[in-house]
Amino acid sequence: MLINPNDYVQLLQIAIILLMGINIITFALKKNQFQFIANVIMLAAIAIALFNMFSSGVVQSQNYVYIDKFSELLALLLTITMLLINILSYGAKESYRLFAIFSSFALMGMYFVAFAASFIMILIGLELMIMPTIFAILSSRAKSTEAAVKLFIISALSISLLTFGITLFYGGTNSVSLIQAPTSRVVEIALMFIIASLGFEASLSPFNLWVPDTYELSPTYLTGMLGGINKKVGFIALMEVVLLAFVQYEGTFSLILSVIAIITMFYGNIIALSQNNVKRLIAYSAISQSGYILIGIAVASQYGISASIFQIVAHSFMFIGAIAIVAFMEQRNRTVISDYIGLFNDNKFAAAALSIFFLGFIGTPFTIGFIGKFMLFSSAIYGNLLVLALIGILNSIISVYYYLKVIMSMFTNKERRSYFKMNTNIAVVVAICLIVTIAFGIYPQPLISASGAAASALFAR
Repeated sequence: MLINPNDYVQLLQIAIILLMGINIITFALKKNQFQFIANVIMLAAIAIALFNMFSSGVVQSQNYVYIDKFSELLALLLTITMLLINILSYGAKESYRLFAIFSSFALMGMYFVAFAASFIMILIGLELMIMPTIFAILSSRAKSTEAAVKLFIISALSISLLTFGITLFYGGTNSVSLIQAPTSRVVEIALMFIIASLGFEASLSPFNLWVPDTYELSPTYLTGMLGGINKKVGFIALMEVVLLAFVQYEGTFSLILSVIAIITMFYGNIIALSQNNVKRLIAYSAISQSGYILIGIAVASQYGISASIFQIVAHSFMFIGAIAIVAFMEQRNRTVISDYIGLFNDNKFAAAALSIFFLGFIGTPFTIGFIGKFMLFSSAIYGNLLVLALIGILNSIISVYYYLKVIMSMFTNKERRSYFKMNTNIAVVVAICLIVTIAFGIYPQPLISASGAAASALFAR
């Protein structure tokens, strides 16, 4: 008997409830292995349900929730990447139990944002995502306290700005739903506050000063979660807000986001040039990548949003893959660029994989990053934002220096060889991310079609 496509919504709800319940039960049992297996099974089940919902074209609107191809695709991305972070974090035996339960609550908040049809859902979702992330950082190790405190302060400021912006929006529209707002000065001010708030979540300049320290001081698997998942939720919220509630102000937010994109790209790339710590270098690189993603949102066309969604997927996998290798190196106290000298002699897979991820960040052909950047820059050109496209290309050229600096170090010979094996959990994460990076770089059409369908669904609202 075939399943009714709409039944997948009920299956998804059941799977999410089971994920939360099983995590609580297995946490009480104090069995890392049981909790890990249960998490992997339930996250895989949720991913399958979301994939079937996307393939079947399920569309539902329930109070403050809107389910369509846009929300389904991005929720699927969040689920798969959270599964990868769970695999990566399983190596941290002493803190995995707490991470597993905190990450499940954070994922629930991410779903709230992905399926949001109102500002209230976005507000609750962001809060539910942020607080468990902070607790996960705090519970991981003593020296992560500074990272947790900085994230808490910035998050409190972000949520305050968002709350004030929503209040102004309600005052101007008498609604908290993501509906097209009428033109008024109050709504314009609300737009400014909401963009500033989501700028903190998406690591956009000048709201990203917390990123390098927080990424560096957090356990590496949590850095992967912050940059590979949490940040993308900020972009999801930004797309929903500006394209649904503030569509009347397309010229205004397009100009604002274009300026922010330019500042973000230059800030991330220029500061990254002087970095010696690889984890910190990747943090600044992630800031610049946020600027690229913002280009498509600034264009505010269906093709631009499709390009941003594609790049969100691309960067999530490349970032998590690169961070997994950083975690592998940190196990041997190798953190700075000079520690990566001769890595190809020590572990060929790690050196080759990190090189491919970095080439993807640059936008080299035959990687998923090339397709993403090509779509973003071409969308800016088609949207009459040629200057924005040229500045994006210029920043990609600037980034070549610091990426190649690390790549050349890895392939430089050294006198002594000290081969070391990669942990299974790290190798699995790196392999999956590598497959995605290369496969969609060579044959991107399925992901391009999926991103286009998601963008079309958002515009159809």
